[in-house]
Amino acid sequence: MNKTWRIIIDGKGNGLENMAVDEALYDIYSQQRIPTLRLYGWDEPFVSLGYNQKVDQVLFSSDRLGFVRRITGGSAILHDQELTYSIICSQSDLGLSAKVKEAYQKLCSFLVEFYRNLGLKADFAKDISKEILGVYANSCFSNWQDFDILIANKKIGGNAQRRRKEIIFQHGSIPQVINFQLLKKTIRSSSKASEKATCLNVLLSKNTEFEVLQSQLIKSFKDVFLVDTYQGHLSRPELARKDFLLANRYKDIAWNFKDEKAILV
Repeated sequence: MNKTWRIIIDGKGNGLENMAVDEALYDIYSQQRIPTLRLYGWDEPFVSLGYNQKVDQVLFSSDRLGFVRRITGGSAILHDQELTYSIICSQSDLGLSAKVKEAYQKLCSFLVEFYRNLGLKADFAKDISKEILGVYANSCFSNWQDFDILIANKKIGGNAQRRRKEIIFQHGSIPQVINFQLLKKTIRSSSKASEKATCLNVLLSKNTEFEVLQSQLIKSFKDVFLVDTYQGHLSRPELARKDFLLANRYKDIAWNFKDEKAILV
């Protein structure tokens, strides 16, 4: 039987703190075993780098915009007008497979449902075309992988994962607007991103509302995974861990420029 899930709604915040909270949830999960869906946004344009990316190879200038290194892999994302989610759980919380790709696909299924509930035909890239998959680019919006979600033959958002034994952390972006001009000036190899990626306001031909999208995403999550939820907040251990990570990692230049390797998805 699935556990009751905690929903954390954080609103729009600073990029460094956003990533510190996500990692705190991941670090403390083994102590509390509280499966959590967190929803948040960004109070200004901000870049998150994949864990293994090198700043000088990805960004045109490290002082153009604020940036942070994620604990997850993948390519850099320019976060701006978007809804972002993170999930922390164990395999048993959702009956997920121990096989990475199968678990990843099942976790992303609530996103496909979310887009379809908006009236958009969403599919995984692997089900659309095999010819354009697997080509790496510095910018998340410039490449397609098997389980990227496509709408109108363009990628919508991006998702990344980190695992520790049976514990799974995943976060991803749902862009309302993509500023392709700023993207091109900020992240290398993103000159053709507008040909490969899209956003909700373009697809729906209207301005979407952040709070409305939050409610719709929660509904899709509950409908797909058949779980009960309650609205909660960070526990004291999570808050303490977040403060520690913010001070000793995400505000540390050495962390954001590091090039150590990790086991990531």
